[in-house]
Amino acid sequence: MKTSYSQSKYRARRYRGERTLGGCLVYAGDDLLDKHLMVHTVSPGGFDWGPDASPERACQLAIALLASAFGVEVAIDDYHLFAENFVRRELSGEEWSIRLQDLRESSFREQYLHRDYPENTAPQPDNVAIKTIDLDSITYADELALVRRYDEVLWKKGKIRGNLHRLQEIRLGNRDPAAESLPEQWLSTHGRLTSAAAKRAIAEEFETMGEFAAWACYATTLRTVDHVGESTEERIRSLRPTLIRWFGGEEHIPPYDDDQEMLVSGNNRDIH
Repeated sequence: MKTSYSQSKYRARRYRGERTLGGCLVYAGDDLLDKHLMVHTVSPGGFDWGPDASPERACQLAIALLASAFGVEVAIDDYHLFAENFVRRELSGEEWSIRLQDLRESSFREQYLHRDYPENTAPQPDNVAIKTIDLDSITYADELALVRRYDEVLWKKGKIRGNLHRLQEIRLGNRDPAAESLPEQWLSTHGRLTSAAAKRAIAEEFETMGEFAAWACYATTLRTVDHVGESTEERIRSLRPTLIRWFGGEEHIPPYDDDQEMLVSGNNRDIH
């Protein structure tokens, strides 16, 4: 995922916790550590640690520590391990302190990765559906599950949440990528076509993305268009996975009426 906490104020050189009359407070440097409920919500009420801590509050602290130290994907995948085997077993007493560099030591993480652990409640790819989910209220755990489920058909450039909105609009029939215009710039940026003459010829030949994609994916040969030689044809053919992502699935690419293929088939019938 592109979502990152690398520049977050919650990434600090040292984390510390203390129990007070007002509750369990955890600091990232001088700032109170955010609960990171937008990563995954287990305990909106706050944090706790030690053997007497509730699993839910320990999990929320694990999510907050891992998200700020490693990013949301590690937090979503490993929080249940970290909560049970570090937050509840290794953190004890009224106060504790741990350095970021210690959290990030591989040997440090190995001590809890292979112990028993409670269930990971983060949604899995099979639990989410792009057509029915409310993208305006999802957590990063939902986002990660969606990205993993629709990995082969999700547009990769730009912001993940925006690309998920785009895919949802396509799947709900509210957006038709086939009707969108085909600019020369698209051929340069995504098709990596270096021939200016070929780009102009293709842009003049095809007005829409649907016309271009159908030709690029299904035409028997592409060299019937001016300035499209062997190397350019090869580049255009290699666009197939990119086009599938652009259309949100191959089923949304229009069919291509290949006159040349029909002619070849007809000639073959005459020969036989």
